[in-house]
Amino acid sequence: MNASLRNCPECGRIFGYMGRNLCPECLGKEENEYMTVRKYVRDHPGAGVFEVAEATGIEEEKILQFLRDGRLQSRGFQGTLECERCGNKITGGRYCEACRGQMDASIRQVAPPRNKTQEAKPASPARKKGEKMYTKD
Repeated sequence: MNASLRNCPECGRIFGYMGRNLCPECLGKEENEYMTVRKYVRDHPGAGVFEVAEATGIEEEKILQFLRDGRLQSRGFQGTLECERCGNKITGGRYCEACRGQMDASIRQVAPPRNKTQEAKPASPARKKGEKMYTKD
């Protein structure tokens, strides 16, 4: 895999991009923050974003990003996020169930799933007994 060089948006360090837009140090820090928030939410299931931020010292925006990424869910977060497509309240992710279903149906119309006969590879020609493959020196 070829890594391109980027600047970390958190700390400004140059790093080899490998799929996440954070340097390894900031990625580790973010993972620690996530685990802190996750533990607090697990221990306090009805806590809202403001309460979690106050108790953990982690910014509300970071907690909301964990929700948008689908990494966190809690009944205390209900109504915190809005579907980016229709504006309905959601508990996690970026889209509500109805919009995800509509987008999925739209994608299927544009690119229908391939059936098994289309995916089958053409059969290799049958070899006669005694046929061998040779390479030229």
